[in-house]
Amino acid sequence: MEPIEIRNPFPGACSFLIAKAESTQDEARRLAEKGYAPGSLVAAEEQGSGRGRFPGRAWESQAGKNLLFTIFLDPGTALLPGLPVRIGLALHAAVALYARRLGARYSAAPSIKWPNDLMIGRRKAAGILCEAGPKGVFAGIGLNCNQASFPPGLESKATSLALELGREVSRWSILELFLEFLIPSLSDPDWRRAAESRLWMRGEEASFSPGASARSPSPGPEDRIKGTILGLDEAGSLLIQASGEGKPRAYAAGELSFSAPAGSGTS
Repeated sequence: MEPIEIRNPFPGACSFLIAKAESTQDEARRLAEKGYAPGSLVAAEEQGSGRGRFPGRAWESQAGKNLLFTIFLDPGTALLPGLPVRIGLALHAAVALYARRLGARYSAAPSIKWPNDLMIGRRKAAGILCEAGPKGVFAGIGLNCNQASFPPGLESKATSLALELGREVSRWSILELFLEFLIPSLSDPDWRRAAESRLWMRGEEASFSPGASARSPSPGPEDRIKGTILGLDEAGSLLIQASGEGKPRAYAAGELSFSAPAGSGTS
């Protein structure tokens, strides 16, 4: 494990790089156990067992191409409403500013897919996994930076910043920008408005599996609903106006996808 020469604005925090980790979540927990300051992070060039939000869903990443890291935050962070969305806002701000500094544009404006993904158009560019423990909150992030191709089955669902911008990007510059935006995002009293203005599919009809969670990742087809994405409530739950109903529903857990024509692929 080696220090990363980047600016980390969290007081007393350190940033480390490891060649290969089974999981950066586990590596960050070790840092917390050793007494490193909140805001410290571990990035990996390659990850053996990157976890997704649901069991059985791994994060696929080519070695040395992307940002794979976990930052651990103060235990009180777990009480913040909409935490994955707040982290997504910081990531969104980082990739947007990076493109502007390059004088480049994405094929579609980046957006935040509730509750924990960064999208560019209909394709996923990043995922966020938040896990709480006695030592703090561990926010694992996988951002596709310079990966040029994806395994079969993911080509229509995943993208990278390099593919979207038509050039390679600096992973560490983006990581620095993310850290700069993360501190104000965690304390922003107006985070809901910011999130709703960047919310993937807001105002569109979507398909939703309510209650999909780590404990119950696969509700049956009969449990899926269709409705219009309206926004977020004060707790960070997703507001959906279900077809044929007068009042919106709020969901704290679930999985969102768009209704696509047959053969076009879904996120």
